[in-house]
Amino acid sequence: MDPGPDNPLGYWEPWEMVALDDEILEAVDSRWDNVFAVKDNERAWAARSRFLSKAQDFLTHNFGDQDLLVMKDPRSSILASFWRQALEEIAVDPVYVIMVRHPLEVAESLLARNGSPREKSLLLWTSYMLAIERDTRDAPRVFVTYSDMLNDWRGVLDRVEAVMGRPLPRRTPSAGVDIERFLSKSHRHHEADVAALEEIPGVWAGAQTTYSWMMEAARGLAPQPGSLAAVETELDALERTVGPVLAEMRQELAQIPVAKAEAAEAREDLARMRFSLQDARQETADLRSHFDRFHAEADARDQAAIAREQAAVAREQAAITHYQGVAEQWKREALAEQVKVEILRDRVAKAEREAGMAQALSENLQAQNAAILSSTSWRVTWPLRAIVRRLRPG
Repeated sequence: MDPGPDNPLGYWEPWEMVALDDEILEAVDSRWDNVFAVKDNERAWAARSRFLSKAQDFLTHNFGDQDLLVMKDPRSSILASFWRQALEEIAVDPVYVIMVRHPLEVAESLLARNGSPREKSLLLWTSYMLAIERDTRDAPRVFVTYSDMLNDWRGVLDRVEAVMGRPLPRRTPSAGVDIERFLSKSHRHHEADVAALEEIPGVWAGAQTTYSWMMEAARGLAPQPGSLAAVETELDALERTVGPVLAEMRQELAQIPVAKAEAAEAREDLARMRFSLQDARQETADLRSHFDRFHAEADARDQAAIAREQAAVAREQAAITHYQGVAEQWKREALAEQVKVEILRDRVAKAEREAGMAQALSENLQAQNAAILSSTSWRVTWPLRAIVRRLRPG
């Protein structure tokens, strides 16, 4: 697992193992922080057939055919029988190295990392330690303290090798330098005095009893488990009293991530809706602007069309007026011409009458002239008229 603020060097638990342990605990209606997890080993053992194949996949993928491997996950403390079965199926006999930390140090760590109250953490620590002690009594095991690991890691490894019955590989001077460089008391964020539990009023006595027993075991005194059995009986009674309430609370707590996820999804949906609404508003504004522009252009076109139509009407009216004027002028001129024609007709008629009269007069004169010319007197006086014409001046 990746490092974290409370453990910058990493947690060293394989994440596949942690995930599988969480899955097993969920299947038996429990969690890693169940203060009554001391009974989870029995429940998980009953459901082991559902998960052994996954455990085999994890072991094969991470360790192959190695006969010396190291596994670490605090959850395995309450699932010891399950993992023993999984290891035996690949012909590996487990040796349990049980780390004993002061329960108050564990409580401080859980408070800093998870916000867990001290009273809950003490119950949880006790439940884990009771379970791993009870379920490994018939197996090779060694109890070591966190302080011993920091102060005398070589002595701790000697004890581990003694229980294993074989030396650890690479216990070389160069490896020792690497270990010295790696182990540092600066990584110990919380440290409690051995007697600190007794100094805190109201602390559950079962935690003190369990811690005292574990410290004796870490010193190699092999204490009898009777006192631990009494603590487990007390936990059983407490579980019967408050267990159903806590189980219901765990179910409700289990829904919190779902509710948070749903709330996060709802917030995302709301954010998307807000963005969509913002986009819709912008689109509406763009459409309104486009409509206003289109409407203005349409109005302008309409006004221009109206103006053109009005101009055309005006031109047509002007043309009508003009042509009406022309027609009136032509009518007046026609009337004038008609008057002229009438006058001319009158003149022609008069001329024709006068011509008729002149014709009649001419004919009368011609007749008279002919009469004169044909008369005797005209012929007698002809020489005299000739002399008179000659005597007339030029």
